[in-house]
Amino acid sequence: MVDSGKKAALEAIRNQLGGKVVSGTEFLQEREAHNACLPTHFPGLDEALGGGLPRGQLTEMIGSSVSSGSGLVMAELLALARRERRYVMLLDVGRGFTPWSFPDQDLEVLLWVGCDNAKMAIEALDVATRDENFSLFLVDLRDSEAADWKSVRSNQWYRILGQMRQRETVTVLFAPSPVTAASKVRVEVTIPMPLASLNENRAELVKRGRFRRTHFSSSQKPSRRACPLEALQAG
Repeated sequence: MVDSGKKAALEAIRNQLGGKVVSGTEFLQEREAHNACLPTHFPGLDEALGGGLPRGQLTEMIGSSVSSGSGLVMAELLALARRERRYVMLLDVGRGFTPWSFPDQDLEVLLWVGCDNAKMAIEALDVATRDENFSLFLVDLRDSEAADWKSVRSNQWYRILGQMRQRETVTVLFAPSPVTAASKVRVEVTIPMPLASLNENRAELVKRGRFRRTHFSSSQKPSRRACPLEALQAG
């Protein structure tokens, strides 16, 4: 219980200094609100995410149908990182990343790690999230089956989560179906991609996409991606 004399003194200081006095609780709330997310600047996606990609959290981008367009989101997140001068690590299962389909300046902030399988990618993520140089991690599991990542122990996921929270980093998992219970944010991505759209600006395609915050049942079967990243055209 706060002593009445101390409370009166605090109120007197507040009255004298006005907005310059902020309590510890208010400071923490303000910092949490300020750093809670990383906006993508795509209204539909940010709305589904509740403002942007949550810091210190795992976010799953689910492309449950063939050619869902989740690769476009991945490419635009890389462009966003370059504009905001953030270093990105891409953990690429299947090694489908094609650098020649991206602007050179976007590649300047990227460290690409080719992985043979999902387990290798997650083990690499476990190590990488201890590094303070990276603020954004992209994990491409679209060429994986659910069985590939289900062998990963839950304590490893939560260790990764703890390391991310400590550094307020962002990790986005791109997959055909839900990956881990450690992720509290899942967004289903649907971006119409007719053949005529291959020469369109990527950002415009993402703006027309549909993003739905959702929960998935474990009975849903993953579907493999139909086209490699070279189908993405730099706008």
